[in-house]
Amino acid sequence: MRDAAARFTASGPEVRGDCIRVEVRAAESADVAALLAARNGGVVIPGAPAGPSPADADVPTVWIPDSTAWLTRVRAVDREAFEAQVTSVAASPVVLAATEQVAAGLGGHTIGAAQVNTLLSKVAARQLQVGAVDPRRSTAGLAGAGLLYDSIATDPTRLVDMVRAYRSIALSEDQPALLNAAATGAQAVLTSEQRVLVKSDFSSHAATDGDLSGLAVMSLDPSVTLDYPYAVVSGQPASSLAAAELLRTALTGARDLFARRGFRGPDGSTGAAFPTARGVSQAETLVRPLTDAKKITEVLGYWNATTAPSRVLTLVDVTSSMTRPITKGGPSRLEVLRKAATDGLGLFTDDSELGLWAYAAGYQQVVPVSALTKGQRARLTSAVEAAKAAPTDTCGLYETVLAAYRSLQDGYKEGRSNTVVVFTDGANSKPGMSLETLQLELERATDPTRPVRVVLLGIGLDANKQELDTIAATTGGRAFVVQDPEQIGNIFLQALIRSS
Repeated sequence: MRDAAARFTASGPEVRGDCIRVEVRAAESADVAALLAARNGGVVIPGAPAGPSPADADVPTVWIPDSTAWLTRVRAVDREAFEAQVTSVAASPVVLAATEQVAAGLGGHTIGAAQVNTLLSKVAARQLQVGAVDPRRSTAGLAGAGLLYDSIATDPTRLVDMVRAYRSIALSEDQPALLNAAATGAQAVLTSEQRVLVKSDFSSHAATDGDLSGLAVMSLDPSVTLDYPYAVVSGQPASSLAAAELLRTALTGARDLFARRGFRGPDGSTGAAFPTARGVSQAETLVRPLTDAKKITEVLGYWNATTAPSRVLTLVDVTSSMTRPITKGGPSRLEVLRKAATDGLGLFTDDSELGLWAYAAGYQQVVPVSALTKGQRARLTSAVEAAKAAPTDTCGLYETVLAAYRSLQDGYKEGRSNTVVVFTDGANSKPGMSLETLQLELERATDPTRPVRVVLLGIGLDANKQELDTIAATTGGRAFVVQDPEQIGNIFLQALIRSS
């Protein structure tokens, strides 16, 4: 862009007799998106606080992020953020870069559904690591997270695999370091074709250290393309808008400058100056920008929910009915609960906080909510394994949920998903508090600045789904009923993610 701007300026462009000066500033797309969203008090990075409203001097006349995905995210905050006409100045497919040996192990140079399953298996077995920039800040990272998300869209049983893959991704802002790790065979890296071709760190324009000659480029299926949209920011003076349009036109004649640095044309084609190496072809590629606002939101929601720390208080039903089998001839409800709780514990990040209560006619704290150190994990595992049913079938569900809600709210932690998770196989049977009273008390306790959600999992046919739905809805949570013991772990994870 600096070279293109210099060429444009040398041609002597004017607006109503005034000369045009173009200043090109390098900035991360995520940072500019956050700045533009802050003009309306919004955010584009899930979980990030809104920044201060920027000064006019900090707002660019034209913004060229790496992807239309950023325009989509900013428009979710401000629909009028940009002028109507948006055109692409270049393109570069998102790829998975790795050694030829890694590519062969994944089944070839195209990463589709079958290869994603292989990738997930290798990640789970710790045979391969995926490296990327945080998907909340990188379109290439977002495309990779979306590919993994697609793998569970038609097969929800793979959700656990996707979460493990998300949490195992090696995140780094240092692109050269990521590519060097890929060249050693230590990981496969989500990046752009251009990054691999030119091997440069754009912030310093210094060559990447190390030998990348052994890297292979694997295309994604469905493909995602960085399309570098030329977007004029709204609210600019008429003279600036006119100058921006002249520069837009001039860029159509600067394709040689982009091709020389490994960028394809807006239509996916290449020019004579385009470098080919590492399996990259000069053949025209399909340009598919990431523009689906719904999918972007869903993928970022899953990513944020599965990688952000949680603060969870789990309530375990230990009434005598928990000794009954979940299905005829199947394991007991308590055994199913033990497995779900033990497996689920491994899906929480180390910086999460978990605690455990047990309840029947009354309730008691078994393990206080605390950081998931090795010691805390051991205490929770031991407590779950030692859980026994009480000699009563009186269930004080309502009073326990209310007490847990208040307890979690009292110790509320910012930046975490504060959630009460309830396992039960029946319905409240203890007199003294009605469902309407519970709803009223929960509504009174609700504090928008300290949101706590209640997620309920009913185990077996005796669980009262209507009652559980009512409790969950009061706090913005979710309720599920599980009849298949093989599905409880997956549903437990869905419950946590969808309530985050």
